[in-house]
Amino acid sequence: MKKSITLRAFPRSMDTQHRLQLALMAGYDGVEINLEPGEEYSLDSDEDQLSSLREQIESLNLKVSSVYNRQQWYYPISSQDKNIRQRGQEIIESLTKAASLLGADAILVVPSAVDNGIFVDPPEITSYDVAYQNALITLKNVVENVGEKYKVTLAIENVWNKFLLSPLEFAHFVDEVGGPWIGVYFDVGNVLRTGFPEHWIPLLGKRIKRIHVKDFRKSVDNIRGFVNLLEGDVNWPAVKEALQGINYESWITAEVLPTYQYHSERLIYETSASMDAIFGIT
Repeated sequence: MKKSITLRAFPRSMDTQHRLQLALMAGYDGVEINLEPGEEYSLDSDEDQLSSLREQIESLNLKVSSVYNRQQWYYPISSQDKNIRQRGQEIIESLTKAASLLGADAILVVPSAVDNGIFVDPPEITSYDVAYQNALITLKNVVENVGEKYKVTLAIENVWNKFLLSPLEFAHFVDEVGGPWIGVYFDVGNVLRTGFPEHWIPLLGKRIKRIHVKDFRKSVDNIRGFVNLLEGDVNWPAVKEALQGINYESWITAEVLPTYQYHSERLIYETSASMDAIFGIT
C-alpha cells in the first residue's frame, strides 16, 4: 500500500510547491490533486500547465494518486435537467484527461445524488430510480469513450448522497456499468454513519481501486463528526485486516482538512504518523 494525502489538507494560503515539499518531508508517496476553481491548478489549466505540474511532482519523487473536482456535487450526472447532466459528464471527462496528463490512472467520481444538499443550497432532490438510471447511462458512456482512451479508471466514491446505500447495491451498480475502467473509491469514514467499513471492503473486493481515510464520531452524526485519524470510532485494526483480506496494494489517501489555526503543518505530519501506525506503511 502507498501513502497519499489530498492537497485540500494544506492551508489554501500555501502554494502548490510548498504543499508538495511538505508532503515529501512528512513521508508521503503521493498526493491527490483537487482541480478546483480558485486553486492554483483547476480544470481550466491547459495541457502545458498540467504537464509542468506533473514534472514538478515527479521531480520530488512523488506521484499523483488520483484527481478530483468537487463541482460534481453542483452538476450531478443524476440530475433531471439534461444540461446539468451534460455539464457533469463534461467535468468527469475533463478529469479523466487531466489525470492522464498528470500521470494518474484513476479519478474520483461522485456517481449520482438523490440529494446533493450537503454542498448545494437549495438542493436538487431526484427520485432514486431516476438517479440510478441517469448515472448508469452517463457512466457507461464515459467509461467506454473516455476511460478506455486515456487508460484511467473512474473510481466511484461512497459519499453522503443518499445513493448506493449498501455494499451489495454498490457492487451491483459498478458491475452493471461494466468494463475494466470502472471501480470503487472506498471512503472508510463516510460509511461509518450507516455501516461498518470492515463489512463493505470484502463485499466490494477487487472493485476497490482507491481508499480514502478519515475518522468519524458516531455520537455527532453529522458532517461535524468527521475528525482526524485515530480520533473517532473507525475500527482501524478491522479495516486493515479487511484490506489485507482482499490483497489491496494500491493508494491509501488521507482526506483530512486543515484544523489548526497556527502551525498547520502539524496536521500533515500527524496524519502521516497515524497512517503508519494503522497500516504499517513505512
